[in-house]
Amino acid sequence: MQRHSWREYTEQGIRFYRASHQSTNWTLQSQLKEEEWQLHDPISGEEWGKLREVLWRKYQRGRCPWELLERIDKRLKDLAEGDPDAPGERGGDKGGQ
Repeated sequence: MQRHSWREYTEQGIRFYRASHQSTNWTLQSQLKEEEWQLHDPISGEEWGKLREVLWRKYQRGRCPWELLERIDKRLKDLAEGDPDAPGERGGDKGGQ
């Protein structure tokens, strides 16, 4: 399992994000300080974009495989095209099928 985390400054305060990748499934959670973790299910297109930015920065430093970026790019493309066969819940992908 791979985990990726980042933070974002919002009007409500700092929001922490935590994305976990196992096999072909992604889970995304976030929280504001002093709150419980909230599961994002399904993951929105905007959140996929944020995750891709984080992974791109990690890839540039040699801390993330290129295949993860390719899968997220495919997911973003499928969402933009409104593909009915796009992976559904919990951010699963087809793994290059």
